[in-house]
Amino acid sequence: MTHRFNEALLRHPMLSIRGVHSRFMVISERLTMRVVDCILALGVCAFVTALPAVAETPGIAGAPYVPTPTAIVDRMLTLAKIGPNDYLIDLGSGDGRLVITAVAKYKARGGMGIEIDRDLVKHATDNAQKAGVGDRVKFLAGDLFGADIEQATVVTLYLLPSMMGDVEAKLRRELKPGTRVVSHDYPLPSWKPVDVVTFDTPDKVPITGTTRTMLLLYRVSDRR
Repeated sequence: MTHRFNEALLRHPMLSIRGVHSRFMVISERLTMRVVDCILALGVCAFVTALPAVAETPGIAGAPYVPTPTAIVDRMLTLAKIGPNDYLIDLGSGDGRLVITAVAKYKARGGMGIEIDRDLVKHATDNAQKAGVGDRVKFLAGDLFGADIEQATVVTLYLLPSMMGDVEAKLRRELKPGTRVVSHDYPLPSWKPVDVVTFDTPDKVPITGTTRTMLLLYRVSDRR
């Protein structure tokens, strides 16, 4: 909130009773607005403090960066039945944990992550090298809607609900029939999941304020 007051009046006060009164009224109004501003600021601070913790990257458009807890990574990959014949693409890959785990632990033949934050792409690439899978995975910096995802046999998502309609349209256009899609918490608007898993995990509390987790498995239809 911005409050503007009559600076000229404060610099050149009138000597009459009326002038003194006017100056007093302006100063009183200024003090009142300062008190209101302080109250509003405290209210905003209290509101922000009460929000669930979200690791949002400043200045990055789209979904905020929220790391998927390791226990949920395993449940997503298990639900997708990831295996040696699979190539996984993670849309919004963050630090790369889903792609790296798919290849290092579940023996997928390869994988790719799409992430708009270049610092996270570098971090994910370093993590892949440390995990010994740097030759089988890659991470690209860019908008997920412009990424080529046709080679995927499995796609994983943890995106905002407001994005899911556009994501669904992209998946429908580009993925081969039979490709599996696993979405964390948020459904694709018009696709019917072939399986839904719900469970509680304390790892979600810092992210959403609740232990509840929902994973939805989809399979791309022959019909377009």
